[in-house]
Amino acid sequence: MKGFARSWGLALALPVAVAVFVGCSSQFTPVNGGVGSPPPAPQSPQTSFVKPPTNGLVQSSEGGAVEIDVKWQGERNGILTFEVVMDTHSVDLDQYDLGKLAGLRDDGGAEYRPASWRSAPGGHHRSGTLTFPVPGSLSEGKAKYVEMIIRDVADVKERVLKWTLE
Repeated sequence: MKGFARSWGLALALPVAVAVFVGCSSQFTPVNGGVGSPPPAPQSPQTSFVKPPTNGLVQSSEGGAVEIDVKWQGERNGILTFEVVMDTHSVDLDQYDLGKLAGLRDDGGAEYRPASWRSAPGGHHRSGTLTFPVPGSLSEGKAKYVEMIIRDVADVKERVLKWTLE
């Protein structure tokens, strides 16, 4: 019986030893099947050439009982992104579609329409993301400033929020 238990012990130990050896040595197996080929490089986002603002990331406008704070989120893959927060105690903010009421203007006077406005309803407290295609003057580093224009929110004809880029 002693010999039988020993042979079973060897029969079980041998596959375990092989599995451990193969598992430990597999970390040295070349990736993509090529001998000595390096693993693929991770994909990185497109490099941004848009300068960050020098006068702060958040610009604000207050009027018509509505305060609007807009935070510059930066550029990625040709899209300039802003976080918008609107607050009031007396106006229903859900009626304002910043996809239609906002624009971006560079220092040359060219104006750009938003690519998107994403916001959930919020009543008196609303936030969302406003995106624009990056104007050529920004991506080329020529613009000295950029302004966001928000029109006709709470009886304020035009709000201008300005980010200085030099």
